[in-house]
Formats: sequence, C-alpha cells, structure tokens
Amino acid sequence: MKDRVLAGLVGGIIAGIAMNIVDYISYYIGFDRERLYNWAAIAIFGKLPNTIGEVISAQISQLFFSGLLGIIFSYYLLKLTSSNYLLKGWIYGLTSWFFIYSVAIAFRLPSLETHSLNSVVNHAFSATIYGLVLGETLHRINKNVKS
Repeated sequence: MKDRVLAGLVGGIIAGIAMNIVDYISYYIGFDRERLYNWAAIAIFGKLPNTIGEVISAQISQLFFSGLLGIIFSYYLLKLTSSNYLLKGWIYGLTSWFFIYSVAIAFRLPSLETHSLNSVVNHAFSATIYGLVLGETLHRINKNVKS
C-alpha cells in the first residue's frame, strides 16, 4: 500500500476489530457491561444505543474512529525509527485510551463519567490489543509505503 492515510486507516480498523473482539468476549462472559461502541453512541446520539440500528451505527463509527487513530499513528511513525514498533503501538494504544477516558470524565459525558474497575481493566487491555495489532499491522504495511 503506497498511501500512508489509507495504510493508517486500514491498520486502525484492523486493530479496532481486534480490540472489539476482546470487548465482546469480555461482555459475553460477564466481566464488563460497558461496550466500546457505547462511547461512539454517546458521541453521535448523546445516549446509549437502544435499537439495533443505533448499535450498528455506533459500532461502525467506533471502527471509523479507530481508523482515524490509525492514521495519526501512521504519521507518528514517520518521525520515529521503525524499531520497537510493538512497544510504540502499545504506548500509543494506552495513551489514546487514557486521553479518551480523561476527556469523557472532564466533559462529564452521560454514562461515561464513571467506570467500574472491570471496565477500566477491560478497556486498558483492549487498548493494549489495539496498540499491538496497530503496530504490527502498520509495520507489515509500511514495508511498501514510502511517504
């Protein structure tokens, strides 16, 4: 892939899918009740999703946002060496998670201003998966990307 924006978008969406798999597993085993697409639903609807249409829209929006974060990381990698890409991805994933949590709390977004310990652990782990998969995916894609 020769386009950095497209590479970042694809890498971010792939990493977002991996992150959501972890989130869905956590939800279905009863570890956490707060799903990642709830964040997107609150951002676009101002409330938690109530219909299947709202859930689908929120999930697509959440994956698109993951893609946007992937684009930012793709350009961030231009400024750094390609070594330790997994460490850089992991740090980026956790930093993004921390920043997004902080914004939600600072702006008192409905249903997102407080979190259970299980939600925090699940989302930190999901962000770790996101960062590692993003780093690995972009490393593989960037072998062919020049700028």
